[in-house]
This record gives sequence, C-alpha cells and structure tokens, in this order.
Amino acid sequence: MKKTAIVLLVFVILGLILNYILGGFSFNTLTLFFQKPDRFQSLLNPYYYSILILMGINIILSVSLCLINGLTGMFTMGHAGFMAIGAYCSASVVMFLFPNSNSFVQMSMGMLAAGLGAGFFGLILSFSVLRLSGDYLGMVTLGFGEIIRIAILNIDKVGGARGMTDVPQFVNLGGVFFWSLFTVLVIKHLRDSRYGRAMIAIKENEMAATFMGISSFQVKVKSFVLSSFFAGIAGSLFAHSQGYLSTQTFSFVKSFEVIAMNVLGGLGSISGSIIGAVVLTILPEGLRKVQDFIGVDIRMLIYALSIILIMILRPQGMMGTKEWKWLSSK
Repeated sequence: MKKTAIVLLVFVILGLILNYILGGFSFNTLTLFFQKPDRFQSLLNPYYYSILILMGINIILSVSLCLINGLTGMFTMGHAGFMAIGAYCSASVVMFLFPNSNSFVQMSMGMLAAGLGAGFFGLILSFSVLRLSGDYLGMVTLGFGEIIRIAILNIDKVGGARGMTDVPQFVNLGGVFFWSLFTVLVIKHLRDSRYGRAMIAIKENEMAATFMGISSFQVKVKSFVLSSFFAGIAGSLFAHSQGYLSTQTFSFVKSFEVIAMNVLGGLGSISGSIIGAVVLTILPEGLRKVQDFIGVDIRMLIYALSIILIMILRPQGMMGTKEWKWLSSK
C-alpha cells in the first residue's frame, strides 16, 4: 500500500505541474485542479489538450472493461450505456441540485452520483443476466446499452434529442490524469488480491472454480458492479470536460471501440488495455493528416485495416497477457 500511495502522489504532483505549465504558469486553485486553461493562455493547442483528456477517459473505460472481459472472462458489450448513465447523472446533479456551489462540491457530488448511478444499474443488470454467458451475455448487454440511450433520448429534462448543453466544465487534464491512474491502481490491486485470483480461476474454468468453493455468481456480480462504477466515473469526466452531451456519443459504436481497445492491447492485460486506449485514441486523429493530404476521408478505412492487420499478425494483442514491471503482480 505504501508503494501505491507513493506512485499515486507522484503522478498527482506531475499532473498539477502539467496543469501549472499548460495554464500559462497561473498559480491558483481553479487552474491547478478544475479549470481548463484558456485557449489564448495555454501553452498547448486546445485541440491536443482535448485529445489528451479523451485519452485519459478512454484509459478508464478500457481498464474497467478489462476487469470483466479480460480478468473474469465474461463478454459484455454495454459499456457505453454505463458511461451514458454516469455522464447524465453527473450533469443533472450539478445543474439541477448544485448549480451555484463551488467547483469542488460540484465535482464531488457529480462524480459520486455518476459512480453510484452506474454501479446501481450494473447491480440490477448483473442479477438479471449474469447467469448467461458468451454471445448471449454480449447481446443482452448490447441491448441494455441501447435501451439506456433511447430512454435518455426521450427525456426532455436532460435535453432529449437536442442534447444537454451548458454543462459546467470543471474537469481539466490533471483531474482526468488522477482518475486514470486511480482506476489502474485499483484494478491492479484487485487482480493481485485473493478476489482477483478467484476471477482468473473463473475465467480459466468456471466449473472447477465452483468445485473449489468459489461462488462464481457472486464474483461476477462484484466485478460487473465495480466495472460499471468506473465507467460512470468516465462518463462524468467526459460530461464536465466537454460541456455538451448527446446520446449519439454513447451508441453501440462506443462500446465496440472500448472492446477493440481491450482486444488490441491484449485481453487480461492492464498494460495492454492502456496501450489499446492510447493507440485507438490517437490513430483516428492522426489519420486526419492523411485526409488533408489526399483530400478524401479514408480515416475509418485505414483505422479498420490497421486493427485487422494487428489481429492477424498478433492475435493475442500487443501485450498478450504480459504487464509492465510496475503493473506486474510479481
């Protein structure tokens, strides 16, 4: 625990230093912890700043899904639904319940609502569908994600088809950086614990794990709820970094993107989940240069071909089941 606390403290300090530099060396609480740097004040292009924030959010989504798909061996396709719940819960709590509070109160209440809301729906869904497995579980969770999206689409209070505008923006790169690292460390310590060994045992052979006295259903439910919780946190960060929410953002395509991050990096590898999130966040944006050069938008074609080639040449993913030294269980 001491090593974890030191690593967390170091990265938080680095995040604050980065915010201090990008904020034009402005030393105040809002700039360091909450406020995005002004586009004319920041030392980094706002576009690249937004990409870094999106990368951090995708790392949270990818690593949290690794807990279910990679470590427990389930196949779910509804992560975008939990992200949507977190985003809209957080934005609603901040805008309707704490509209005049300071940034710290808004952030705390919003993220608490996002995590608990997504975790609650994860608990309800897990009791209903975790008796299923394989493709059946995947299709049910995919349907759940679409049900959530359509339900939000028909709620006028949160903008409906127009989307939710003027969402308070109090999440900067330092906040996303902190939550990304926190998610990684929580999942790592969970994997290395007795509970984590039970998850891996279920993944390898559920029947054998049951005969050894492991309650597979209970372990799956806990994994599902925790993964949903962090997906909700990612949704909250997304809402309060972008300032605008649309249900189109949380379609089944987003769920497929997060699954692709897991598969690309290597199922069961936290390090691989991080790499997959980084690569699949940068790749579509980097391909804009190709579009500007040839004048035709073939980004998605190159994007898809790149993933197919990696899966053919290295089907186990970029990391396989290996981990970086600081994330290794040894």
